[in-house]
Amino acid sequence: MTQYKYKLDPTSKKFKCPKCGKKNRFVRYINNETNNYADPEFGRCDRLQKCAHFHKPTNTKSYEPKYHINEEVKLKVSTIQYEILNQTIKCFDINPLVQYLFKKYEKNKVEQIIKKYNIGTANMYNGAAIFWQMDDTGKIRTGKIMSYNTETGKRIKNNDGKPKINWVHFAMKKTNYNLKQCLFGLHLLNDNVKKVAIVESEKTALIMSLEMPEYTWMSTGSLLGFKHDFLKPLINKDIISYPDKGCYDKWSETAKKLNEKGYNITVSNIIEKKEYKEGWDLADAFEFEGKKNAIKQAKTDLNTTAEI
Repeated sequence: MTQYKYKLDPTSKKFKCPKCGKKNRFVRYINNETNNYADPEFGRCDRLQKCAHFHKPTNTKSYEPKYHINEEVKLKVSTIQYEILNQTIKCFDINPLVQYLFKKYEKNKVEQIIKKYNIGTANMYNGAAIFWQMDDTGKIRTGKIMSYNTETGKRIKNNDGKPKINWVHFAMKKTNYNLKQCLFGLHLLNDNVKKVAIVESEKTALIMSLEMPEYTWMSTGSLLGFKHDFLKPLINKDIISYPDKGCYDKWSETAKKLNEKGYNITVSNIIEKKEYKEGWDLADAFEFEGKKNAIKQAKTDLNTTAEI
């Protein structure tokens, strides 16, 4: 295993992007030896579709490995106890996302999905949803805390336009936490699962599990989550991915490279319809088509795409 001199700041602190000028969107590099920030121009903008500025340290020595360590002594992946998760599976009457789902779908079906995906309720953000990341061995990597609007089901944002997001290990103030994220829903993987459908949003994975329960739905949690590190447990499965509008080319390029390594990934372009807005995902398309009384056709399209 190789250790590098610089790494992207793993905390939630962000700065003004030097390219697009947006505040609180730029993740800077940190010097692993001094724990200080690198020069302010080095980092990555998290506006992945509209900016995607990414500037690594340019000093030829600064980004080279600083030393090598044996695999035997690499850091152990940190996990969270089941007791913590279990303590959050309650208070759904104040959980805006769950209440939104109750309004759209049959209560017993929503309750089944909550149990299936271990959806929790946080103390912060007025009962925000917790999307627990549990791997295929049953270990809990972390939980993503996200705030939603009960009426619209949309994420609630701060004054700076950023969604209200936190992490359980941050909220618990765990120190030296070695986080290695995994797909949301990965705990559902077993030998009987032959086909897995991948979306970006955790909420969309829940909604599609209600709309199309014949598939096992998982979420990358971000545009950059569609990668080998996250998808590795699925290498022997048929994978159908549904990128958000505007992300089809990026996911297709990734899928092509992974398929050369033994994956079986199909990337759907169903969200690329011209009437869909930039950034829409599968759940948005279903809601749009439903308003046009054409959701049955949308399902037909999806099933056809899935068989390609």
